[in-house]
Amino acid sequence: MPDMTQLVITLKDQSYLPNIRRIVKSLVGVEKVTTTKNANNKAANRRRLSRYEQSLLDAKEGRVNSYESSDEFFKKMGI
Repeated sequence: MPDMTQLVITLKDQSYLPNIRRIVKSLVGVEKVTTTKNANNKAANRRRLSRYEQSLLDAKEGRVNSYESSDEFFKKMGI
């Protein structure tokens, strides 16, 4: 079997994907067309944290508020 060559196309607008896939598949010599998401985007690959996990992370990283009393809390909140 001869060596295979790959062509990588990066799209900013995902709405063009179906048409481009159809066009590339119709070309002579194209064996397979696959679609993958960009692996360089760490935010897209990260698992979404539950609210509990997010609150633990907030506490660990110091994103918390403390109040001396409930009256102080209500005053700061404008209630």
